[in-house]
Amino acid sequence: MAKIFAVAGLPGSGKTTVAKLIERRGYAYYSLGDVVRMEAQRAATAPDRAAVVLRIEEGRRAIVRRLVDIMKRGTNAVVDGVRGIEEVEALEEHLGPVTLIYVVASRETRFRRLAGRGRSDDPSTYSQFLMRDIRELKFGLADLLARADYILVNEGKDIEALEAEVARLL
Repeated sequence: MAKIFAVAGLPGSGKTTVAKLIERRGYAYYSLGDVVRMEAQRAATAPDRAAVVLRIEEGRRAIVRRLVDIMKRGTNAVVDGVRGIEEVEALEEHLGPVTLIYVVASRETRFRRLAGRGRSDDPSTYSQFLMRDIRELKFGLADLLARADYILVNEGKDIEALEAEVARLL
């Protein structure tokens, strides 16, 4: 059976960095955020809006349903950006057991990372950043903390230390 990791955390916590470190160890990489951005482009809307509309119109499993359609079955994989228990449950229904890694970092660190990242959907002000956190938490992100198999603190670490921690975790 394939080994499936899902990575969760608030924006700027380092989810993608952790997921990419797992990918470097031979896991196929999939991003729920990429699915949302593709849907946003198809609908000619902002990614933030697409994420909310998809979940309201099609339910909290909508994004995972789109993702599993493109995933290669039977392959070890890491899924970047799960936002709620329902998404983890949907992954498990389609792929089997999922090991959930929850990545955390302080607000100050996360805001600094987002400000330097340069994605079109990144907040440009601190109030936009806080509003995004509230939206993400309403998706059910906080509930995943209780479901996490591992909690990875990504604060004040260089990439080598983070990579060593991921290696121990795997």
